[in-house]
Amino acid sequence: MALYRVMIGTREYRVEIAEGHLAVNGQQEQGLLLPLNEIGLYLLRWGEKAREMQLRLQTPGTVEVLSGVRRVIAQVMKDSGQIGLKKQLPWEGDLTAPMPGLIIDVLAQLGDRVEKNQTLVIMESMKMQMELRAPITGSISKINVSLKEYVEKDKLLFRIEPEERTP
Repeated sequence: MALYRVMIGTREYRVEIAEGHLAVNGQQEQGLLLPLNEIGLYLLRWGEKAREMQLRLQTPGTVEVLSGVRRVIAQVMKDSGQIGLKKQLPWEGDLTAPMPGLIIDVLAQLGDRVEKNQTLVIMESMKMQMELRAPITGSISKINVSLKEYVEKDKLLFRIEPEERTP
């Protein structure tokens, strides 16, 4: 049996694959994923329904899934099955601290719509000030930092949900 953790946006799924059986978050799923060519085109069949999808490896552990007009980025990790060892996966909407430092200004609030490269927080480290900017356009779904807080490197500061794309 193979165990995986899959992150899509802020949602996490536990996927178990064993001898033709598939379970997502412990629930058995009836489906079949058939490769159609050598460059990532697949047919997903479940019940009477079928959908073509293109899977593209972006970086190790990151897969772009294209289906119709929808595009999803999935973070995929092997799961040891051990409880309590959950590691937070970075994703495209996470803004993390590039180094340890002091937060000297927070320029956005929960729910704000922000543009890519908009300054969200100002941080001071080693007597230098840095403007940390939004990695994507979207809405702020999580703020994990406050004014005058000392943060460690890689601490999640903001999470931004991408805007829904329309065809």
